[in-house]
Amino acid sequence: MNKKKIIYISLLILTVLLVTSIYVSYGFFTNKLEEHGKLNIVVGTLDYKLSEKDLVIPSHTAKEFKIEVTSLNDTDTKYELYYQISNENSDLTFGYVEDTKDDPKGEIKKNAKKEITLYVRNHTENNQTITLGVEGGFINNDLSLSKGKSIPKLDYSKEKQQLYTIIEEVEKYSKNNEVTQTTTFTLPEDNSKLALLDNTLEGTVYIKKDGQIGFQGLNNNKCLVKRYSLEEVEEFNNHHDICNQNIYKNLVINGYGEYGDNTNFTSFTYNNETNNFKIDVKTYKEIASGNYIPVDVNKKYYYSMDAYTELENSWDYIGLYEYDYDKLIIYAPNVMYVPNTLTRLAKDLKKGDEVVYLEDATNWNISTSTPIYQSGFIFWNYKDSTGYQYPELTYSRNTTGDVKWIEPNSMNKENNTITLTKPWNGETYPAGTYVSRNSSGATYNYSLANGKFLTDNYKNYNNIITGVSDNNSNYKTAFRIPTKYVRIFTRFNYDNESSSLTPPYTYIKNIVFEEVDE
Repeated sequence: MNKKKIIYISLLILTVLLVTSIYVSYGFFTNKLEEHGKLNIVVGTLDYKLSEKDLVIPSHTAKEFKIEVTSLNDTDTKYELYYQISNENSDLTFGYVEDTKDDPKGEIKKNAKKEITLYVRNHTENNQTITLGVEGGFINNDLSLSKGKSIPKLDYSKEKQQLYTIIEEVEKYSKNNEVTQTTTFTLPEDNSKLALLDNTLEGTVYIKKDGQIGFQGLNNNKCLVKRYSLEEVEEFNNHHDICNQNIYKNLVINGYGEYGDNTNFTSFTYNNETNNFKIDVKTYKEIASGNYIPVDVNKKYYYSMDAYTELENSWDYIGLYEYDYDKLIIYAPNVMYVPNTLTRLAKDLKKGDEVVYLEDATNWNISTSTPIYQSGFIFWNYKDSTGYQYPELTYSRNTTGDVKWIEPNSMNKENNTITLTKPWNGETYPAGTYVSRNSSGATYNYSLANGKFLTDNYKNYNNIITGVSDNNSNYKTAFRIPTKYVRIFTRFNYDNESSSLTPPYTYIKNIVFEEVDE
């Protein structure tokens, strides 16, 4: 064999040995998973034991699991607990809790244990199984998962977890029992009724006849609240005696100052000492809350506010902005009309037309005393973003507003025509479109104060609001027909009353808008 051939074969053998050596060495650092006994996990050459591998969570149940990860290795290592779910679902909440003893990943000493607290809420209609596993690596290596997913962190304290468990149990109770009126459960005395074994919360669970669930109580001097209107649990650290107020019923976020700041009322100044809000009213101020409150016009609501002012004779308004499905504000001209003027267009109304043709102009009576806001049209063909068209005499944004289109000498009742004050410059409306003479009135729903002089000491202003107003007739105690949302609003010092104070303030607190329990 010649010399070159010997050198070539020698190099080839050395290369094979080198590659084999690297491959074997790499095997010590890879995260290959194998079953080792019932609950042991082998990761490459690293060995771990899990106290529990398959977590079974029944339908509509919340459960807490304390998982032990034991290192069976004679050296310190890195580890990560991972999970797998065969059917991911947005109604399944899973993760490790903020007060867990150990994190689901990190470093673990040789032959040591880690305890990870996991929490699961299963809102689905089926039982769910979550499978756990461990991957490991040596201290000096970066560890990345090759199988499963990293376990997310949940922003839930132990007390919040307990409360979610209680809520799950109450949901079961309401499904299995006929609830005809608001029912209460005082904790922890009612643990047995709610199938709870180790609850430490103190407070009351409320369940309404429509199935809505609320809670309010104390935990370590913190106020823990589950509102009827929200799915999530809130925890308040406000040093005031907040938990004496019925936060769980209030649809107004921070209406009691529970957040300890001006959340939801950014134009107000929050006073931490007195737990109230103040507004500089040196000049006219119109302010609304930030949150849109969903409402059902068929239900009954209680609206209330405590207020006083340092001004002597200012006009003040307290009420509601009302919004439709698309969160467009509803003004009086969108729901108001001159009674008995409903008819239909006999011909198309197009740009440039100088005459409007009606099917019946009998009750279209215009005189010199007719206000401008009743000298135009409201066309009853408005559709919202879903394509829904509101019926006539209910709601429309197709109105001419404060523009004078009709004069006393414009009407020809024999021909059912109207000669316009100027060529039509609006939208085209086809023949057959329902139309009335337009009208207007109170701009908003002044439920609590309509041009009142507020007193110089706190006074409570309150009202009950339910049903819908016909042609805005009872706008203070009923909703405008298309109302889907409301916002709290105030108009202070509407007439710009002067004051020697620099500046004068109006103060408000206890802002409440809640559904009446019936």
